[in-house]
Amino acid sequence: MTQFDILLRRALMDANLAQYDRALRSAETKEPEFSPGYLRERTRVLADPQAWARRRFGGRKRLNWRLIAIVAALLLLSACGYALVTGQFAQWFPTIWMDPEAPEASEEIVSRMGTVIGEPQTVGDETMTLNAAVWDGQDLKLSLTAEVPDLPEDFDSQAPFYDLECRLIMAEHQREAYLRKEIAQIHANSHIDSTEEELEELVQSHLEYPDDPDFHSVVRAARQEDGTLILQVMAALFDYVEDPELTLHIENFATYKVEEGDDGIFTSSRAPDGTVTTDHEINEPFLKGPFDFTFTLDKKLSPISYAGDIDATYENIPLRVSKITVMAFQVCANVDLLALYDPSGEDPDKLHISLEQNLAMSLNGLWTKDGEYVECIGGTAFSFEHDGKTDGEMRGNPVHVIDPAQVTAVCIGGKRVELSELTRLDE
Repeated sequence: MTQFDILLRRALMDANLAQYDRALRSAETKEPEFSPGYLRERTRVLADPQAWARRRFGGRKRLNWRLIAIVAALLLLSACGYALVTGQFAQWFPTIWMDPEAPEASEEIVSRMGTVIGEPQTVGDETMTLNAAVWDGQDLKLSLTAEVPDLPEDFDSQAPFYDLECRLIMAEHQREAYLRKEIAQIHANSHIDSTEEELEELVQSHLEYPDDPDFHSVVRAARQEDGTLILQVMAALFDYVEDPELTLHIENFATYKVEEGDDGIFTSSRAPDGTVTTDHEINEPFLKGPFDFTFTLDKKLSPISYAGDIDATYENIPLRVSKITVMAFQVCANVDLLALYDPSGEDPDKLHISLEQNLAMSLNGLWTKDGEYVECIGGTAFSFEHDGKTDGEMRGNPVHVIDPAQVTAVCIGGKRVELSELTRLDE
């Protein structure tokens, strides 16, 4: 039962990540507009300030560390400032929905949860650069560019990708704290009664595997006009530890061999010990690697949660909202169905909700402090029973990135639910 709930949670997170797959594959991609000279100089000074100073001022001269510190700071500040002025995060992350009416405001929101990295690595003839990370406290997005001399001319960004040897790994000194909070949260959300001893045993069993916690990274790639690739890595990462230190490992990234009659659905998995199994052949990897980028996330735009009891309806289905969580890219509502739920429809005394209704149930939109109404799309409600009650989670994706602190109300089934009528949980 415990393992089932963990797998269920991970399956739902994978489904959440998959929502962005179509947009990512079809997104227009643009190369960041930093000059090559700027990128080289910034990379050199940040990677090895002593070597940079020796090249600049001569190997035997006394190093002016104050000057080095000032130059390094200016390079970083100029990178952040340039990104803010020109919309650099929008170019690095083409799948983030920016507000076309106020792109500068969207860029400012993203920059507050964006970490500029700019780390290049070369393995053989392949060069990859980890540009930046964006983190909203639950979902992590990474942007990379790659120069691949042997990239096949028929490379298809619409093809299904094999990425099971690409993964995110948390620093050893943070793993246990993260796993402890993750497992406790899974059990709390699933209404599983477990003793402290049982939870501790589960934590220790997961610590036996080097890849736990598993962040279920999804990698997608698209060719740019100049022949380079822009890659997006998406993963579920909760803010269970401060300033998480991560290593992004990319190896043997390839496309599946698709033959006539294939439905494009391939069964592949990676066991906790790292063993990979797949039921389908892959083409020769176009990114062999291995590449390992280690970085620390020092910026995030944390979710804001509210708790309370608000009655609403959705297509005549009575609901009670018990919790609302507002994130930069998504809004979630925990709801109780006020009529017993019979998914089979066989019990006449129970409410029957069709599969179509269940999939359509979502938050319709939200209001911000300035009075703007932002439509939400692509939500899903998951329902399950416990203790005679039927709980669910209703979601919605705003049509552009939002600042959680600016949201004042959400729309559920046409009803405006005021967040001020709920209790903010982080206060």
